[in-house]
Amino acid sequence: MPYTQEQINHGQKRINYELNEVDKKIIEALRALMGIIQGQKTAPPSKPGSRQMDFSTVEAALSEASTKSDEVADIDPPGCQGPYPD
Repeated sequence: MPYTQEQINHGQKRINYELNEVDKKIIEALRALMGIIQGQKTAPPSKPGSRQMDFSTVEAALSEASTKSDEVADIDPPGCQGPYPD
């Protein structure tokens, strides 16, 4: 079934939106990572191995970005059917 130009434009808008969301999640993850590392730089020295780094916020943001990225690459990207975000 051929797509109309309007359908293609709407689909591309959604793809662009999702790619932007992936970018935001990557930025969020990198900022969280930076905060963890900065906190470790200023923490007082302790016994080796006793300091645990919590990367859960980084992992959560990267997982969400990865999921969205995989969906965008699909033949029928999410949201192409509408309704579209404002």
